[in-house]
Amino acid sequence: MLSLRGLLIILSIPIRLLWVVLKYPIFGGVNEKFKNSLVNSLKMEVFRTGLTLPVGDAAFLGIMNNNFIINTLLKLVHPALTKLNKYGKRFDKQSIWLVEAPNRSKSDPIIIYSHGGGYFLETQPSQLESVLSFYHLLDEEKKQKTSVLVLDYKLVGAGALVGEQLYELVATYEKLAAEGNDNIVLLGDSAGGNLSVALLQYLKQARNPSLPWPRSAVLISPWMKIVPDQHQITPGHSFHDNESRDMIQSQIFKEERRIELLGDKNHADLLISPGNLEYKPSDWNDIPTFNAKGYSTFILAGEHESLRDDILEFAKYAVKSPLVPQTQDSGGAIESKVHEYKTQGTNDAYVDVVVEPWGVHDSVLFFESHIIKKIKQNPHLQVKSLDAVEFFGVRRIVDFLNKTLVVGEEAKTLSADDTTKTTNGKL
Repeated sequence: MLSLRGLLIILSIPIRLLWVVLKYPIFGGVNEKFKNSLVNSLKMEVFRTGLTLPVGDAAFLGIMNNNFIINTLLKLVHPALTKLNKYGKRFDKQSIWLVEAPNRSKSDPIIIYSHGGGYFLETQPSQLESVLSFYHLLDEEKKQKTSVLVLDYKLVGAGALVGEQLYELVATYEKLAAEGNDNIVLLGDSAGGNLSVALLQYLKQARNPSLPWPRSAVLISPWMKIVPDQHQITPGHSFHDNESRDMIQSQIFKEERRIELLGDKNHADLLISPGNLEYKPSDWNDIPTFNAKGYSTFILAGEHESLRDDILEFAKYAVKSPLVPQTQDSGGAIESKVHEYKTQGTNDAYVDVVVEPWGVHDSVLFFESHIIKKIKQNPHLQVKSLDAVEFFGVRRIVDFLNKTLVVGEEAKTLSADDTTKTTNGKL
């Protein structure tokens, strides 16, 4: 049953939304990014409120699971875009195909998408619409050979405490590898980004030579520190300074929530919450996905998201990014030296770390998902034609995938030439 607290939160939503509507003509939207967007301001308020729900109540209210969204909702709303090979079919008990490329080779890429939601909220339709859109926007050669799997992991409300989801991802990864697949790409947002990084740490610790390293990782607002330090909720830190702008607010990180998510587990663990440990270069330097030639990593954060500082600290050690939290507001304009770190990938991994000006947590999957409407209107839509501000994240992610996805004969050659192994956890 719904708790009294959960009921009060649900009942407060109409009042919260009405307040946003009343303020809008005078003060504009809820933050700088959405100052001129009432729709996105209302969505932001709903997401903020949803994140305050007790874990048990979120499970009670979670009527749309991955299978329903993929096999019922998206098929109904986007019939043409879901007519894909193996669409909606299970690969194993914890993953579902969005598409398996017909006549693919074992060296063609498979993207594993792990969704965000704090490990207690179901996948939202906009997240899967966005991932489906990324696929449809790929260059034709890449699209014909790329497959996409959705990880359907158990939520905390179903009895799986944070940390257990990793072994569901491991099971799917091991099955793919056992079938000979060696070109795997990790895509994750928020908690899904945390899960993707945890898999890399698992591979480093497992040292299993039969498991290939992920060829690439796309990390969108990765949740690298499950429990923020108290000093972070003070002026001068993104948790404090972006409190009124972002959907992630410090009030949700109370001791009660920590216990709901983790039980009595120690969260300061590389397989659970790397940011709650002191960062050491030795924990990251020998992960090929972050550091070796022929591999690649993309990390996206928002200037106005609460997790910004944690993400930049992680990027400093994982991919040697020099980006630091900015001291002056961007005014919504990108400045390459401040907002982006990109390597050439000549002698090591190709890396692209981007801070979206005025961006908020998980913006690309929650506030750019209307891209799917444009694709429906124009199935031949090219990513370069998209507005660089309105679809900041979509353009960056698809451009990255188009650059780094290796398909066909090139993929077979790269696989044959690859000398990096998980053995001994070293390059």
